[in-house]
Amino acid sequence: MSEIISLSIIAIVTSTLSGTIGMGGGVLLLSAMTFFLPISVIVPIHGVVQLVSNSSRSLFLRTYLRKKLILSFSLGAPLGAIGSTYLITQITNKHYFFLAISLTILFALFRPKNVKIDLPEKYFFIIGLTVGFLGLFVGATGPFIAPFFLSERFSKEEIVANKAMVQTIGHLVKIPAFLSIGFFYQDYLALIGSLIIATIIGTKIGTKLLGKINKNLFNRLFKGALIFAAFKLLFKFFYSL
Repeated sequence: MSEIISLSIIAIVTSTLSGTIGMGGGVLLLSAMTFFLPISVIVPIHGVVQLVSNSSRSLFLRTYLRKKLILSFSLGAPLGAIGSTYLITQITNKHYFFLAISLTILFALFRPKNVKIDLPEKYFFIIGLTVGFLGLFVGATGPFIAPFFLSERFSKEEIVANKAMVQTIGHLVKIPAFLSIGFFYQDYLALIGSLIIATIIGTKIGTKLLGKINKNLFNRLFKGALIFAAFKLLFKFFYSL
């Protein structure tokens, strides 16, 4: 019970952060869960909690959703998840995915100014394919998705809403994948239920705060969270060597 209460409080804080700046909370919650739960159950449980966190965030900001972008992503994500379902038991060193994601983030943030990553919405199919594949291995794929929203054509509300929606899809395709390899969600219903309630509370608080910050401050916070995530993933990679 003490573990459930502690993780629920952490979930409120981390989902408030994600609701305000669109990211960071999922990575922090995943990190916190490592202190309470065995590694084998963290990614499946985290996926369900983040599914609710992201879907509630996109629901609260639904007027800012871009349907073409979401449709493109939705077509790719299930295909990626199918591929990773077959490979998850065969790939022994999954930590190289952390290196790949961190390098993607750092390139997006510090790339030469003449190099653009402002993808047309139809190319989010490729992002969906990649996220569907990575989701079963690394859990929190938000840092990988985030750089593709670093564009002036997105308002801060559009960044948070659409990033949340595509992450919802990414987490949704994980559930049947984990069920197919024998994970029993029913063994953790009390914990999952408590964390779901906590994330909805935090998301509501965060989306209220989103409307109160200006775009420049939002951009700085968003990029700061990305830098933190990149170096955390790098540390995770080198620590695993």
